[in-house]
Amino acid sequence: MNEIDSRDWENQVFFRDYLIQHPELAQEYASLKIELAQRFPTDRDAYLDGKASFIERVLGLARLAK
Repeated sequence: MNEIDSRDWENQVFFRDYLIQHPELAQEYASLKIELAQRFPTDRDAYLDGKASFIERVLGLARLAK
């Protein structure tokens, strides 16, 4: 569980808010998640690894916009 005001919590909020403001990125993320779920239906680590670079890219954009 993430504590409010922790770095993880802050990242989740930045990520969520940025996707709300940029629906094209939200759609890209949704498509990526579907693709990864189909490719790795029983491998949670591979699924999470597959999302990592997208999440980091969006977090970087969110911080620049802050």
